Amino acid sequence: MKKKLSKKNIVITGASGDIAQALVQRLEDHNLILISRSLPQPDMPEKVDILINNAGFGEFTELSNLSDEQIDEMFKVNTLDLIKRTRDLQPQLQVINIASIAGKLPTAKSTVYAASKAAVLAFSDALRLEKPDLIVTTVNTGPVRTKFHKDNMDYLEKVGENAVSAEYVADKIEQVLGKNKRELNLPVQLAFVAKVRALFPSLVDNIGNRFFNYK
Repeated sequence: MKKKLSKKNIVITGASGDIAQALVQRLEDHNLILISRSLPQPDMPEKVDILINNAGFGEFTELSNLSDEQIDEMFKVNTLDLIKRTRDLQPQLQVINIASIAGKLPTAKSTVYAASKAAVLAFSDALRLEKPDLIVTTVNTGPVRTKFHKDNMDYLEKVGENAVSAEYVADKIEQVLGKNKRELNLPVQLAFVAKVRALFPSLVDNIGNRFFNYK
């Protein structure tokens, strides 16, 4: 029988998103503190056990089409706010950073988004070394069927089975709460491609330009 995690103070950012809402349903036995731009700023407990950095967004277009404001905002929300919140809240048990498989497997029209998520991966790796008693887990998802892609539903249709549900992601996160898990890569097929790219980047980039450019 699996040992159930005792009640913890868990902070979840990006609380209005589909993944966060799915997490709330699964973690209702814990003391949840939800952070969202659309919600009043909550009172923080004296001790935060687990921080789930879920806030993020992307603008998917060619670099030349992105304004300074769009570039700045992606790095602010995806990277800088995540770093500062982790510093300020100092979670005692675990920090779970929702990154992206794009940080390992970038595609055209995701230049800034992929860079912001790659920075999250580097930050997580360094934090893991700096705080050996803190569990640092990155969740690297491919396309997820959420409001994140509400303006580009054709993209979700094109990626087909490579897209996962918010409920699936939440289930996987729940399974690693309090456990010394370095990273989750979802779905499995894209995780495999990312591993191959680490060994043969030029080969995978050439294949990716032909088969993975759906944005």
